[in-house]
Amino acid sequence: MDQYRVNPDSEVPIYQQLADAIYADIKGGKLPAGTKLATVREMSNQLQIARGTVKRAYDELEKMGAVEMTQGRGTYIRYRPETSDSRKERAMVAIEQMLNQLESLDISPVEAKIFIDLKLRERAHLNKAISVALVECSPEVLYQLEESMRKLKNVDAYQYLIDDILEYPYKIGEEMDVIVTSATHAKALENVISEKGKIVKVALNLVTRSIMQLALLENGQNVGVICQSKRFGTLLQDVCLAYAKQTNVSRLWLFDREQDCGAYLEDKDVLLIPEGYKKFCSRRDAELIQKFGEKHMVIQCAYQIDQGSFMYLEERIGELQKRKEI
Repeated sequence: MDQYRVNPDSEVPIYQQLADAIYADIKGGKLPAGTKLATVREMSNQLQIARGTVKRAYDELEKMGAVEMTQGRGTYIRYRPETSDSRKERAMVAIEQMLNQLESLDISPVEAKIFIDLKLRERAHLNKAISVALVECSPEVLYQLEESMRKLKNVDAYQYLIDDILEYPYKIGEEMDVIVTSATHAKALENVISEKGKIVKVALNLVTRSIMQLALLENGQNVGVICQSKRFGTLLQDVCLAYAKQTNVSRLWLFDREQDCGAYLEDKDVLLIPEGYKKFCSRRDAELIQKFGEKHMVIQCAYQIDQGSFMYLEERIGELQKRKEI
């Protein structure tokens, strides 16, 4: 059995670490087509991680077409290298042909993306899963909400920025079973969405660990805030003022692909960033933040659905799953 290793302290989720390691062996030829992988139980025991984590890694590999999972037989490698034009090249040709046809119908690039997304969701809806639309005003919160939705089984979550929905209401198709948003945005959504009964309002709270870290900050410390969107940055600045009034909150810095955050960090004692920040920044910024964290405090801030709201959402989804016999 191949020996894999995972790092529980890494920013990369454990399931993704395992899936990436196995996929690298598949692509590298160490695991040829037809090879049987260790069972979920065997891999769980080997790595000392939960079986559900291993199962999720295998599920990810199956979605990629790298493995085939058969009930009662196990998980087998199914990936075979392309012998002619690469799969990506053939896909790009097909997409180019489709876009040319859409252009001939006077469909703009923005509309084309919306219509393609709708069709993809229609296909996904054919699968046995509840489709949940997450609507918020910042990509950071949307990412964090999607992570929290992973606790629910047989649920496909999709992210939408509220501004996009207000401009193009049909981005949320009728195939969505539930639309999750905060009370702040619920009224605006109700004005543009016909099926208002699908909207579930939830309360969002800063996670406890972030609050505790903020409370430990010392008088006069210079606090920097770096994130992807101005809205989330303003939120973090307000949070710092609420839980760490004794500090000096600096102006906001937004991740910039052309200019790194090195100069911004020079006079900072503490840094507030969104949880999952590596999804939004360049590799250079990620390296600078990691280096900063070796000598200073870096607080990763995340928002989650409060317990009462989550229980209600879970109950609502459970009812839909029973109705759809999922």
